[in-house]
Amino acid sequence: MLAFRPHTTKILLFLCLGTMLSGCRVTKTIDADDLLLDQNLFYYNGSRTFADSIQDLVPQQPNKRVLGIPLRLLIYQSANENSATEFDNWLQKKTKRSQRMQSIWSQKQIDQMRAYKVQFQNWKQRNGEPPSLIDSLFFNQYANDITTYLSNRGYFKAKTKVSKELTSSSRQKANLIYDIQTGLPYYLDSITTDIKSPVIDSLYQLKSSESILKEGNQFNTFDFEAERNRLYAYFKNQGIYHFQLNSIDFEIAWDTTGTDFQLPVKIAIEDFRKPTSDGIVFEPYKQTKINAVNVYTTGVDEVESRTRFDSISFFGLKKKRYSQNMLSKAIQMRSGDLYSDRARTQTIAKLNHLGIFEYPTITYSYSDSLETSLNTIITLRPRERFELEFGLDLTQSNIQDQGIAFNSNINVLNIFRGAENFEFGVRGTIGRSADDVISEIGGDVKLRIPKILMPRMIAKLIPENLQPISVLNFGTALQNNIGLDKQTYSAGVQYQWRSKKNNRIDFNLLHLTLVDNRNVQNYFNVYTNAYSELNSLAKSTIGTSTFFNGDNLAIPNGTAGFTNYVLSDSSPITKGSPSYLSVQRIEERRGRLTQNNLIIGSSIDFLKNTQTSFFDENFYQVRFQFESAGNLVNLLAEPMNLERKNETYYLFNLPYSQYVKGEFDYIQHWLVSSSSVFALRTFVGLAVPIGNATSIPFNRSYFSGGANDNRAWEVYRLGPGSSFSGNEFNEANFKLALNLEYRFDLFGSFKGALFTDVGNIWNVFDDVTDPKRRFDGFGDLSELAVGSGFGVRYDFGLFIFRLDTGFKTHNPALEKSKRWLTELQLKKANVTIGINYPF
Repeated sequence: MLAFRPHTTKILLFLCLGTMLSGCRVTKTIDADDLLLDQNLFYYNGSRTFADSIQDLVPQQPNKRVLGIPLRLLIYQSANENSATEFDNWLQKKTKRSQRMQSIWSQKQIDQMRAYKVQFQNWKQRNGEPPSLIDSLFFNQYANDITTYLSNRGYFKAKTKVSKELTSSSRQKANLIYDIQTGLPYYLDSITTDIKSPVIDSLYQLKSSESILKEGNQFNTFDFEAERNRLYAYFKNQGIYHFQLNSIDFEIAWDTTGTDFQLPVKIAIEDFRKPTSDGIVFEPYKQTKINAVNVYTTGVDEVESRTRFDSISFFGLKKKRYSQNMLSKAIQMRSGDLYSDRARTQTIAKLNHLGIFEYPTITYSYSDSLETSLNTIITLRPRERFELEFGLDLTQSNIQDQGIAFNSNINVLNIFRGAENFEFGVRGTIGRSADDVISEIGGDVKLRIPKILMPRMIAKLIPENLQPISVLNFGTALQNNIGLDKQTYSAGVQYQWRSKKNNRIDFNLLHLTLVDNRNVQNYFNVYTNAYSELNSLAKSTIGTSTFFNGDNLAIPNGTAGFTNYVLSDSSPITKGSPSYLSVQRIEERRGRLTQNNLIIGSSIDFLKNTQTSFFDENFYQVRFQFESAGNLVNLLAEPMNLERKNETYYLFNLPYSQYVKGEFDYIQHWLVSSSSVFALRTFVGLAVPIGNATSIPFNRSYFSGGANDNRAWEVYRLGPGSSFSGNEFNEANFKLALNLEYRFDLFGSFKGALFTDVGNIWNVFDDVTDPKRRFDGFGDLSELAVGSGFGVRYDFGLFIFRLDTGFKTHNPALEKSKRWLTELQLKKANVTIGINYPF
């Protein structure tokens, strides 16, 4: 049985008292005849409903509460509109007070005190929330809006009545009850047409089966609007250049007796309304074709030459700056084609995708008096060929708690006249990870090519309309990261394209990474817990005095000497004993973390995101990634006669890494209300060493904890499994994570959150033998760590500053009987600082 601890009981008592007192306080400042809105209750044909479509029609909501307390209302009511007058009265109330104030501060400073007091009261009014008072003028209008909404959905006899229900006469609170009676809905009957222009009638008949309006469907105004938009887009893509949206009308036969609930519908499409000096003249619509396509790559008054390629005329300078073949592939219209809005939109999108022009413009003009053909003019305004960019950012990631980053880039556009963009960049960061200061400085060279750089028979598998890009890159970085001062080199060939509007695919045909640890002798100065354990074992072992410098093992010679002394079976420590296994584990970890890594592989990344804009909070994002490293090299190891030592092949005097790795990442946001969001994230990642490797490189492994992961633990401090190794940087090759977060507005730019984080890391299919660290079956899911807590965020507009406090709700590193709810004290909480939302 779960019992509440004394401090928990006090917190609950405080919340209850706060709720009761706030209920009395908020009504003291409102007039005796006013009522404070407690709840909006909706009854749909006699049954309670919580449908958002209905509730959203009533903008007035009860005052928001945080833990049962109307915090913003209390802030608003605490504002004093007469603060300036009260300050003056307080100042003049006692003669000596005024004299004393003037002897200490100048009159300007006293005036500033008054201004600060007034500004603070104004701040409370701006960021607070006025009382939500019941007003019949408002709720009657809301009732009419509900009735109109239902009428637009076929409930033409719907009625909405509103009544008040007192919930507390002493506190002047009441509910508003919306009683909605819909009556029977109306349905569409026969669908007929009355189309004046023969060409429009013929086009309509070709696609009549795709009509949104179907006999038997319930009446819905939005279906008629959607059908009008469908027809408009269809005609505009079939050569009807000047088609007018208001030519489409719908005539609905209405039974005034109210006994027939079937509605015959007529789709009426008028002729073209042509304005003349004598007024509006109706003319039949006709199809229009493209006569000529003219492309200007410079101003009209600067044209020096005209050339023709693929039935397109190009006007520009004598010295060709752009590949005509490249431009013609982007242009989706040709002479003789029917006019199409879709072709125009696709052309603009493809030209923008090249990244070398400002927003292109496309204009049309009739080429004949009959208005049956169009001349197309495409104007391309080149961007500056050389661009210099500077950036300075606050950064935060799973590895870096907080930091400052800078970057500087030089971009050369259209370097080979085929829209190839060359980029040279220098970047750097300085920040903190756990208790360590980390820094990095590096440079990158990239060449972006707007096509698939492969043999034609392969490149054509990814058509131009998928906006393909090839990226060739090379980079290097010098890191003062975890004390080992790494030098990293990277190079690769990457392809990117979009399969659909919201889907993106990144395919790394080849990526090469070389990690050179430049300060390996500093290992035990960084991993102090490992050093303390090794030092303690050395002190209790006979024959180790030569490894000491004073009272402790010398770094690095003493630590290396003692490790070799034990593992070579020269010491009194018996092979297989706990002490021997500890030394073996420490040395294996040191060797892995200090070993230089050579990674040669390929990967593919699929991303689908349904978010339509930055402000869209009803969306999901799913990402799959698969990576293979070292497998092709391993197949060629014997034919290439690579050097082999102890069953391990070496390439360039380095043991190359070999593994397969897969990841699944899913994020979903649900908009709960206009000011609150529920967010979910799940992550599964597994990297399996094979062939030439028995473990995963450090920079490809997983860790847990930190501001973007399980916030009840510091970064790298959680896991693996139920172990409590004390290592400064705990990592493994298998990870599970689940994050839940409820986000809501507090007041002004302040926002709040309640969250639960679940997850851990384990070793699996590698050389780790410790059962506490390994994942050996579904029973080890009991080692999932659970952190829960709350957060406060401040929205600066450009970014969100985040302060989260996490409590270890379930700690798998403790004894099983002490894992749940034993570390909820504030002193054991973990506070993390982050920039923007974690997911």
